[in-house]
Amino acid sequence: MKFNFLFILSIVVGMSGCGGGGSGSGGGGGSGSANVPDPPARQLDPTWTLQAADPAELNLNTSDVDAILNHIFTDQAVQSAVLVRNGWVIGQRFSPGVDISTLGTSWSVAKSFYAALIGVALEEGWLTDLDQPASEFLSEWVGTDKEAVTIRDILEMRAGYGADSGIYYETDQSTFAIDFPKTRQQGTTFEYSDPTSQLLEPIILRSTGMDAHAYLTEKILLPIGIDPNLIGMWLDRTGTNPLTYMGLDMTPLDMARFGLLYARNGEWDGNQIVPGSYVQASLAAQTDFYGLHWWVLNSAFFAQEPPILISAALGLNGQQIYVWPAEDLVLVVQTQYEHSANQGYVLSDSNFPNTCTARNACPNSTGAEVASYNQFALMSLLAELVD
Repeated sequence: MKFNFLFILSIVVGMSGCGGGGSGSGGGGGSGSANVPDPPARQLDPTWTLQAADPAELNLNTSDVDAILNHIFTDQAVQSAVLVRNGWVIGQRFSPGVDISTLGTSWSVAKSFYAALIGVALEEGWLTDLDQPASEFLSEWVGTDKEAVTIRDILEMRAGYGADSGIYYETDQSTFAIDFPKTRQQGTTFEYSDPTSQLLEPIILRSTGMDAHAYLTEKILLPIGIDPNLIGMWLDRTGTNPLTYMGLDMTPLDMARFGLLYARNGEWDGNQIVPGSYVQASLAAQTDFYGLHWWVLNSAFFAQEPPILISAALGLNGQQIYVWPAEDLVLVVQTQYEHSANQGYVLSDSNFPNTCTARNACPNSTGAEVASYNQFALMSLLAELVD
C-alpha cells in the first residue's frame, strides 16, 4: 500500500482544485441593503454547546464564513468542514451523502490527542516532568543509547529516531517503536517519525496502568462530551496495542470538541482537563514549527510570514484541526473516508482507514493526486473573518 507518513510537504504546499458542495454558514444572516439596515443582532456569549449560530450573532460576516468554506472545498477530496467561534458552529459544509454525524478519520491528528494524555499523567503524578527519561518506563532502553531520551524529546520529535520506515505494516507496532534504531543525538534535530509517537502507547500503559484507549476515554473524551461508543479507536495488527500515532475515527463535531479544549487552555466548562501550562507549551514552537505533537503554522512552516499565528493537528490526506486560542476559533477539515464500523478497528491489509481513494493516492490509483486547497491562503481568509 502506498502510504507515506512523511507528508510534511503535502500539508505545507496546497494546490487549488474545483469547488465542493453542501450547506453553507451556520445561520442565514448577512448584510442588508444600503437603504434598509439589518436589525441589531442578538449577541451570543461564549458557550460549550457547539450548536449552530448565525455568524452575525457573533459580529461576523456570513460572506467571510462562506469564503472560508468555498476555499476548503476547492479540494474535491474534502468530506466535511466545521468552523467554530466562541463555542458556536458558525459554518459547516459537507460533501454529498455526508452530514454532521458522519465519521471521518484522524490519521496523524490522533498524535495530538494522545500527547494530551502526557499532560494529564503529569498532573496526576504518574510522570515527574517532561525531562524525565522515558527509559524509566521503557526498561528495554536501560543500558542502551536511548537511555537518556526524555519524554520531552519524544513529544518534540527529537528522540533521535529517523524517518518512518514502515511501522504501519508491522504487526506489533509498539515493540517496533521501542526497538527502532536511534540515528542521531536526542534533543537536537527535529525528525517527524511515527515510531516516535507510538512510544506514547507503552509509556502511557506502564506509567498509569491503563491502556491508551481507556485513559483517553476516561480523562479526555468523556469529560468533553465524546461518546466512545460512537467513535472508532484503532489497534495495531496484534489486535491489542492501541495506535497512538494515528487511528481515531470521529465526527467533525467531536474533533471540534478537542480543538475547543485546546483553544481554551485545556479547560472544559469549568473543569481543567489538561493542564493549561502544558497546552500552552504544546501549541508553541519548541522547534522551528513544531510544539508538543502540534504543528505551529508560523513563518518557518510556510517559508513566509503568515497573517495570523495558529496551531494545528495535521493528518495524512488532509485531516486537520486548526486552533486559534486568541480568537477562540477552531476549524476542522476531514476528507472523504471509506470504512464501515462493522469492519472493526484492528489494522490489516484489508481493513484500514481509507482516505486514499478520494485523494487518488492508493497503490492502484492512476493519474495525479487530487490537489488540496492552499493552506496559506486559508490563513488570510481566517484573518479577514475576525478583522
